[in-house]
Amino acid sequence: MNRLTVMRQFLLSTVVGLALMGCTQNQVDPADQAPSATIQAMRASFGSLEGNWLLSNYKHSPLPASQQNRATLVLTKQADDALQLGGRSFINHYGGSFSLDETKGLLVSTDPLISTKMGGSTEDMQAETTYYNLLTKVTYFELPSDGQLELYTGPKEDRDTEVLYFTKK
Repeated sequence: MNRLTVMRQFLLSTVVGLALMGCTQNQVDPADQAPSATIQAMRASFGSLEGNWLLSNYKHSPLPASQQNRATLVLTKQADDALQLGGRSFINHYGGSFSLDETKGLLVSTDPLISTKMGGSTEDMQAETTYYNLLTKVTYFELPSDGQLELYTGPKEDRDTEVLYFTKK
């Protein structure tokens, strides 16, 4: 082999080697990725949650007719991704807040619920405890139609997820 052929082979192998090194796979940080469709939909309708809502029922544990449309949920915007919540449950007044947690893709209760401590019938006290427990577990919401709000206590796709159904007051 002459010197020119060796030099060409060396240059060719160097260029190929550099080209292959440039083909390594880049790792993308999930925080740098565009938000999922779920997050985008939640963010787009987050402001529409504001207002006065009545609890009409639950998906898996229906309320008796006497307790339907009694508990209220008042949502007031605090920031682009935060809502103050309050209202009157079956006996007491309550308050707290929700925020949109884009890193988890969830709607989260950011503060423990607070409430007054009045007493009532056993049925209403039980209904109130259930309502508060479910509110603190909410992770997702939908506005399926005008004047309707659904709060999910887990993944929407999970058949066992409880859903709180509200109508606009």
